[in-house]
Amino acid sequence: MAKLNKILLVDDDEDLREALAEQLVATEDFDTFEAGDGAAAMERVREEQYDLVILDVGLPDTDGRELCKRMRKAGVKCPILMLTGQDSDADMILGLDSGANDYITKPFK
Repeated sequence: MAKLNKILLVDDDEDLREALAEQLVATEDFDTFEAGDGAAAMERVREEQYDLVILDVGLPDTDGRELCKRMRKAGVKCPILMLTGQDSDADMILGLDSGANDYITKPFK
């Protein structure tokens, strides 16, 4: 059996997390893990290494950009994609400056 790529989905919108996880798992290439807030996400990255983190900016307990910085400080080396409804150039720059590898705006198709 081939090794599955591990993806951590961090978003407070449970429906969105489940929809993304369902699509990713359907390809049979990915194993998805979920966190609904920053504290749960930090706990997960301390316990496990992931191949990709998809991280929402607007979390209930912390700003996703600050969480991204904390993840990088904690040694997270995998790509981090920021997922957000904030689509200004300034927001994108802040996201990338926080350590994210890419910035995807909602809604997306």
